Amino acid sequence: MQVLKDTRKLALMGVMLALTVLLDATPMGAIPIGSVSATIIHIPTIVTGVILGPAAGFLMGTFMGIISLVHAATRPVTPIDPLFINPLLSVFPRMFIGVAAHYTYAGLSRVLGRARGAKSAAAFGAGVAGSLTNTILVLGMLYLVKVREVLELLGMQQSDLVKMLLAIVTTNGILEAVVAGILTSAVSLAYFSYNRSR
Repeated sequence: MQVLKDTRKLALMGVMLALTVLLDATPMGAIPIGSVSATIIHIPTIVTGVILGPAAGFLMGTFMGIISLVHAATRPVTPIDPLFINPLLSVFPRMFIGVAAHYTYAGLSRVLGRARGAKSAAAFGAGVAGSLTNTILVLGMLYLVKVREVLELLGMQQSDLVKMLLAIVTTNGILEAVVAGILTSAVSLAYFSYNRSR
């Protein structure tokens, strides 16, 4: 039975890793909503943390960060993309996405207990927490580690950069968190339901 569980765990991680690569390499990684788009490449990492636990979530987040680093090195799109060759920007923040998602899910599950819709609400909260962890840590590390380079590349004052980063958090960041919550809840509940039926 343990071997079977380990095999399923490895298989699920393989699927989530493949999905992360697919989302990074194609337009599927962003959902257009009005005039903005919500990035969903971090969803597999969040789901991994919810379903398989903090260690698996940490590992999947590390994989996601490495994929982001390779993307920055080989397919930069914006002027600041090459800065993400630094693993402090591309890898380090992503390590904590699945961890934050797992502990949020576990904490909300304990608080909500067996209430109607508890698992759905806990998974939604995990998606929101994982997504905000990604947004806040990436932007925070960008500011702490590469603020001078960003100011030069974008040609702006430090106060304007702070306003821009806060605007990103309160617009795209919130939008992505809500989308992540919805998708995490849907995928996680589908997985749990499938497992119960076997």
